[in-house]
Amino acid sequence: MNERQSILSTVSIYHALNDGAVSVIPILFPIFKTIFNLSYTQVGIITGGALLINLISQLLIGRYADGKNFRTMLTLGILLISLSMFLLTNVNGFITLGIFIFLLRFSSSFFHPIGIGWISRTFKKYRLDHAMGIQSGFADIGSFIAISTTLYITDIFSWDFPLLLWSLAGGIIVISGIFLTRNIDEKYLKVKKEIKKQNFNQAIDEAIRFLERIKLLIPAFMVTGASWGVIITYLPLLLSERTNLSLPIIGIIVSIWIGIGTISTFLYGRINDHIGRKNVLLISYLTIGISGIILAIISNIFIYLILMVLLGISVFLTFPTLASFVSENTDESVEGRTFGVVFTLQLGGGTILLFIGGALSDIIGIWIPFAIIGVLSLLVALILRVYYTSDYIKTYTK
Repeated sequence: MNERQSILSTVSIYHALNDGAVSVIPILFPIFKTIFNLSYTQVGIITGGALLINLISQLLIGRYADGKNFRTMLTLGILLISLSMFLLTNVNGFITLGIFIFLLRFSSSFFHPIGIGWISRTFKKYRLDHAMGIQSGFADIGSFIAISTTLYITDIFSWDFPLLLWSLAGGIIVISGIFLTRNIDEKYLKVKKEIKKQNFNQAIDEAIRFLERIKLLIPAFMVTGASWGVIITYLPLLLSERTNLSLPIIGIIVSIWIGIGTISTFLYGRINDHIGRKNVLLISYLTIGISGIILAIISNIFIYLILMVLLGISVFLTFPTLASFVSENTDESVEGRTFGVVFTLQLGGGTILLFIGGALSDIIGIWIPFAIIGVLSLLVALILRVYYTSDYIKTYTK
């Protein structure tokens, strides 16, 4: 296995653990809601607050990571995830649930700016779309395993048993990652950068200049994050309220969404070759918009299954597509801070909508978050269509 493939393999299994561990929590919320007597507003506070922690941490960690050893920092993040999952087995109410989920979200903040940044600089001029699709696909495998097995394991054993399994998996995957990258050349582990201290205002100015370069895609990043957050958090609750399905069956329905998404991301490189990145984004957001609105107003299980397929394809394709757009226009010395800002945008969209969605669900109904992402996705599709002939991201200049 060559060095690039070793890096891709390591980042992929780390991404699988990272997203799998994070995905376990939302699928358990119907149980948490019952045993801890949570309201939808409290669910929104926990999930939205956790994403806010994630949002801030990614910015700080992304900036700190540039010039550092990416393998070491990624390994630290996975170890903290393993610890967080173990601590979650000791939850006894709303407060401890929130604290430990906040810790989990801080721990998961290491991966996206560092892991995606590592892939970006390693494959920038060597099958970039292929590598982005592969690592994203492994993340989806992790999420699929979490969502498709958690409620079954819970039904057989207890709600904390899946958390223990993911804690153990974190330790095993760290050992595997260290083994895979044991012979990696130093040049692949970190990029030497000019030591240049920035004060707070200079850092803000740099971030603003980057946002100006990607301004056409800012709504897309936010809606992608919001779509993931709403579906993974509120879909189990929507199905639990609107149907008589058992929790294990609800887990299967949600896992269909993840499973289809996994296949889509693995095929992203080929899809991009045939229709191009712009068309992937345009079609995806149009599909998310229509599907979100239908999901909000329909209560038919057969239609739910069709929508899971459509949302699996559309939501998951946006992740590697947006990452590839950014990678091609980012200098390798600032990958960490760049992807820190990018994934902060995604989490920002999810954070805002989870807060709002939780509160409005108590007032109006659990369907309202899906209606919101439907409308917002259609607006993003309109923006992308209007500016179709423009460069979505301006070329990077030092």
